Amino acid sequence: MSENDALKQIFEELHNEHPIDEMATFSEIDISEKLRKNEMMIIKYKELYYKELQKYEDLEDKMNTLKGIRYKHYKFNDNHEWNKKEIEEYCLPSDPAIIRMKKIMAKQQVRVRFFQMCFQAFEKMGWSMKTFTDRERMGI
Repeated sequence: MSENDALKQIFEELHNEHPIDEMATFSEIDISEKLRKNEMMIIKYKELYYKELQKYEDLEDKMNTLKGIRYKHYKFNDNHEWNKKEIEEYCLPSDPAIIRMKKIMAKQQVRVRFFQMCFQAFEKMGWSMKTFTDRERMGI
């Protein structure tokens, strides 16, 4: 399975678990129920977003540590004498440990973006419902 396929699969699994396109829509029939639930849904998905964002930021910290360790390896423990530019442009981007970490970070970033999309969809739906109810009161 390619990296893009793996990322798409993560998105699809999240979407199946949280069918946002169905949850973030309303009609005249269910608007009252959706209005009552909307604020709680925004809070729920913001919490999930911040939880996943914290995991991503932790991975960034680990990546920076890993890059430092691998940099020192290439600078001081490798058979070849690399200069700073060579290490940063050639060694680190092709280092297997860094490549693995980048893949892990990409997967986590999909989760962060998905939950960000979710809470933004509920925020937008809130404004749409407000506009709808305002127009109903004005008879438009």
